[in-house]
Amino acid sequence: MSYVGQRGINLLKSQETTATGANAQDINAVDFGAAYLPGNQDPTLAASSVPGATAKSIDLLRPYQGLGAINIMWPRNSDQYHSLQASLNRRFRNGLQFGFNYTLGLSYTGNVITPLRLEHAPDGSYSFRADQADADELLKQMPLRRHTWKGSFVWDMPDLDVTGAARAVGLVVNNWQLSGILTAGSPLPYDISYSYQTGGENINLTGSPSYAARTRLVGDPGAGCSSDQYAQFGTAAFAGPTYGSVGLESGRNYMQGCMDKTIDMAIARNFPIPGGRNIQIRFDVFNLFDTVVFNNRVTQLQLTNPVDQAVRNSQFNADGTVNSARLQPRNAGFGAATGAQGMRSVQLQLRFQF
Repeated sequence: MSYVGQRGINLLKSQETTATGANAQDINAVDFGAAYLPGNQDPTLAASSVPGATAKSIDLLRPYQGLGAINIMWPRNSDQYHSLQASLNRRFRNGLQFGFNYTLGLSYTGNVITPLRLEHAPDGSYSFRADQADADELLKQMPLRRHTWKGSFVWDMPDLDVTGAARAVGLVVNNWQLSGILTAGSPLPYDISYSYQTGGENINLTGSPSYAARTRLVGDPGAGCSSDQYAQFGTAAFAGPTYGSVGLESGRNYMQGCMDKTIDMAIARNFPIPGGRNIQIRFDVFNLFDTVVFNNRVTQLQLTNPVDQAVRNSQFNADGTVNSARLQPRNAGFGAATGAQGMRSVQLQLRFQF
């Protein structure tokens, strides 16, 4: 048994930045709310009730006007991982071998995918917004696998010591081998995203094309996995962000998928032949118990606009029945499963070893 951990500091990494480089930060990002300001409206555009719809072009909204993104490498990111790992193994002896490995993920946190939240002063200087620490805390959860199991065994089944006329019995009951593999564990967590048909771009929701809003949690969505392929989670628990957002509506990696629990088995019969050669007939069964494990689902909530939040990709009709147009995974609606691991399958092999 062992403790395994990792700590990273001063990391050059940010996956949600709008900068050109994946590990760069844009210090010329448009400030939150800039597209709402009266002085940033384009007088040549027709008036609109949608916030930010009449704002100037992006490069004219930036603090250093007329310039594009100014990317710098900023080593402010960090992460931490903690786990306990156990392993139990028995070497092949007296016809039996087995092994078992287990990892308990204790925590995995960090700010490596939290973008800088800057605000600029009139003199061109910039600083972190007061809510930068709030964002780092809210979005700190990294994709942690809580439990991971892997086990296997090989059993060389006992042989009968037969001679004479009973040798025919030995040809049937001897030289059999049984083996199996257990694969189980927690899946990677996931988030719920959103999209609007109209009026729901970043510039409308946060007043900045540089910063995105996040889906709102308005109820209990459940664990994130269920046996119902059409309702993997409570869809009514989510709503889209509204105008004036500062991107702090919800955290990250708060939904859990379906746990894997698959057993594969194999049985083989060996036929030794002179000269150290062997003929083997092997029968494999993958996913022996035909376990259903959903591994993908529709996680994007599609809405009309931030004012009219009618769901456009609902899996169900208004009366609660399943929409007949969304019965197949390729046409699935919000919250429905779109993929699963392979069901039971079998394989027969004939091997000649020499």
